[in-house]
Amino acid sequence: MKIFTKTTILLISFVLLASPSIFSQTSITVYNQNFATVRTNLTIPLQKGENLYSFSDIPSAIEPTSVHLTPVKKSDKIVIALQNFEYDLANTQKILNKYLDKEIEIVVKNGDLFSGILKSFDHENIVIQRREDKGINMIHCGEIQNINLEKMPENFYTKPTLNWELISNKSGDCETKLSYITRNISWDAQYVAVLSPNEKSLNLSSWISLDNRSGKAYKQVDLKLMAGDVHLAPDQKKMYGDRDLMLVEAKGLGVPEIVEKEFFEYHLYTVKNRKIDINNNQQKQISLFDPTDVTVEKIFRYNCNSSGDVNVLIKFKNEEEYGLGIPLPKGKIRIFKKESEDEEEFIGADNINHTPKNEEVELKVGTAFDIKGKFTTTLSERPTKNTRRETYEIELRNRKEEDVVIEAIKRLGRNWKIEESDEEYEKKDAFTIQFNIQVPAEQKKKFSFTVLYKY
Repeated sequence: MKIFTKTTILLISFVLLASPSIFSQTSITVYNQNFATVRTNLTIPLQKGENLYSFSDIPSAIEPTSVHLTPVKKSDKIVIALQNFEYDLANTQKILNKYLDKEIEIVVKNGDLFSGILKSFDHENIVIQRREDKGINMIHCGEIQNINLEKMPENFYTKPTLNWELISNKSGDCETKLSYITRNISWDAQYVAVLSPNEKSLNLSSWISLDNRSGKAYKQVDLKLMAGDVHLAPDQKKMYGDRDLMLVEAKGLGVPEIVEKEFFEYHLYTVKNRKIDINNNQQKQISLFDPTDVTVEKIFRYNCNSSGDVNVLIKFKNEEEYGLGIPLPKGKIRIFKKESEDEEEFIGADNINHTPKNEEVELKVGTAFDIKGKFTTTLSERPTKNTRRETYEIELRNRKEEDVVIEAIKRLGRNWKIEESDEEYEKKDAFTIQFNIQVPAEQKKKFSFTVLYKY
């Protein structure tokens, strides 16, 4: 079903005339909090005094109050005196709503023409009242070829549009810099780590994953990525995108180089030697850094305050000495291990927060199949009104064919004192202690400790 109006050609011409005459040096800074700042050049033909101008090359997720327009030349003065953000976009239902109780023409597939006053419509039928005899025609939507209307209803737009009332100090083309913030475009880091056969190192590589659901495609832009948590005022509005498409920047000649530097209290990553296309409803990956070998430690950890599972963790220091020493933006690390010379198997994944250099990274890979723990309270008594004494027993079972060291963690709460312990322990913080217990292959080990709590 097609809708034609007598003003369609005029509308298209208006949009073209209102489009900027220069698109160049567009740059985008994307934040990992689902927004971006966009900067572009825009040449606007102006008359001295008041001007009306429409700009439609914008995303549907734009923050209209963030729009900033600045002349390139200091001698040019331009002010946005009034701005309307038009987002009530035309579609068949909205156009027909505007034509209720008005004249329309309908051409059906066999060529017959029906004309009259539009009285109602739904997804199955359109009802019109004939002018000549006040009779009713009910026309099935599946039989409609065209709907002819006199003109496009007022204040209807085919795409999101900014309507400006501009005040200029002179006539002529004014070169300006336009900037704004848009939502629904974000990025994060995606890491791939391959654990060595001896589990002493992993080969770490990273992608920047960029997701654009802003409602606009950006062509040949200079791309920057801001890592850090920028404070934002609360916003109740939520907008949703469509399905993802995938595009991975090919390696080889012209691979984008990403340069990192500190900026304010954040880190800024700039894509060099390459302009980037960012299509709408597209997810794009760009290589962040070359694969590097990192020294790691595998840890078995039993949390006495949870179930009997023993977690498996990979820990490494983000230091140059261990193969890294670079700021790592937050994201997901997927870990693989080689099962044979040519095949790698996925063994787990975890998220990391923004990690400065020289900080430690700890990744939970999964739970150990052949190692279990058991925690039991064997004594609980009240020596005095304000104290409680408890004795705990920890059993660690190792069914592997090799010796292991297991970290046993117990959270105790406040005002505690260890009165007696079979094993040495480390006070991790004011509330937690840790035992490092070596358990021989295919054996188990039990130990006890007693805690006095004061209230």
